[in-house]
Amino acid sequence: MHASVLKYFTEVARCGSMRKAAQHLFVAPSAINRQIRNLEDELAVELFDRLPSGLKLTAAGERLLKHIRETLDGFHAMRAEFDAMKGERTGHISVIAMDSALEKLLPAVIDDFGELFPAVTYAIQYAPLSKVADRVASGQFDIGISFCQKAPAGTRIAATANFPSGAVLSVSHPLAKKDLVTFEECREYPIFQTGVNDELPSPLSLEYSRHWEETKVHMQSNSIGLIKSMVARGRGIAFFTKLGFIDELDRGEVVWRPIAGVSDNTPPVAILVPSPKELSPIGEEYLNCLIRCFKQFEALTQNGH
Repeated sequence: MHASVLKYFTEVARCGSMRKAAQHLFVAPSAINRQIRNLEDELAVELFDRLPSGLKLTAAGERLLKHIRETLDGFHAMRAEFDAMKGERTGHISVIAMDSALEKLLPAVIDDFGELFPAVTYAIQYAPLSKVADRVASGQFDIGISFCQKAPAGTRIAATANFPSGAVLSVSHPLAKKDLVTFEECREYPIFQTGVNDELPSPLSLEYSRHWEETKVHMQSNSIGLIKSMVARGRGIAFFTKLGFIDELDRGEVVWRPIAGVSDNTPPVAILVPSPKELSPIGEEYLNCLIRCFKQFEALTQNGH
């Protein structure tokens, strides 16, 4: 079986939907459907039950998924051993990032990169927005991810992507039925804010700054996971880009709505690297993989959610 077919199969199994799998893999749903049908014909079994609620693995599908995972695990372990014997494909990557980049983007990058470089090790840490560039410039980290319009001293911008800010709320929230929401409407409900002490959650437009001045924050936390859980439970509203909520949006647990009457000027999210210092060869490979995923996520949030 071709590797791409197995990748399609495992992603459909994970998502329970060919449409969602196609969004994540950046291919047409018809291509995935055709490959899955061909695979079922080749094996002479049905791998999925087609239910109104989505796709569910059959007993045969569960067995195939188990086999694929065991095979991939064994292959990666073997390749890591071979690489260690040759002293190749090894190295260490350190990344410092704003919290939303740790939710979906960086795990996806590590998944993809690990396919080619399974022996590489990582140090991935969260930092407040104001600290990311400093820690890259000082050499503490190879790569940083943060809102940034201009590269601070000691860094250069390797890539940028646009992720506009808006209101994130539970799918059952009274405002979820609206295409646009206003700050005034949002202030009728509990507001959750991320960020600590002297830092706004992100460097947003003047309208956002005024909103925070006029808003009584129900809860502030530096844990995006806690805020996501509270929003999904319908306990209130938070203001974020889609980057930190891709899975929740995909599962239909939350919705993202733009703010009416606001000309959003959320700065681009930037990938920062040291300058003039150069990354190691393995660091450059990782950076290229990160940029590819970064741009794919930008397209996904603009087109698919």
